[in-house]
Amino acid sequence: MIAYLRDVCLGFLSILVSMGVTLRHLFTPAITVQYPKERRRLPLRSLSRHVLTIDLATGKLKCTACDACAKICPTRCITILGAGKGKERHPVEFVIDHNLCMYCNLCVEVCPFDAITMWTGDFEIGAFNRLGLVFDQTALHADRFYPTPETPQLIEAAPPQKPELAEAAPPQK
Repeated sequence: MIAYLRDVCLGFLSILVSMGVTLRHLFTPAITVQYPKERRRLPLRSLSRHVLTIDLATGKLKCTACDACAKICPTRCITILGAGKGKERHPVEFVIDHNLCMYCNLCVEVCPFDAITMWTGDFEIGAFNRLGLVFDQTALHADRFYPTPETPQLIEAAPPQKPELAEAAPPQK
């Protein structure tokens, strides 16, 4: 009988404590973001899309098509085709399939030239079909996300844009 009364008292105490937590949070202001109109800024550590960085001195891509990122990728979502020799080596084709990417950041860590990064501030990576998530070299170019000395006002005026999906056909049933 004493054990039963102790359990009832402890249960009642548990309900009072939880009601106190509820009342405390009831009177705090809500942190609500009206999403399409307002957007929270992502922290610098957040991983989003891949971006091929450019050398500000020359205006060319830093990527030398060394294939280190494609070799270390566990899902094999990176395809690189390079051309040229030595310092003139550059990627002819650089494709990342975000359908397969698991955002492990290994490609960024292994790059010896800091030619690829994953922070764009854009977390809206979505498409209506699978081809919309396959990004080629022009869609990954850093000019679309970061200002260069020639075009600083372009980035300030418009947020980062996703690749155009107008040419993609709607899915067939």
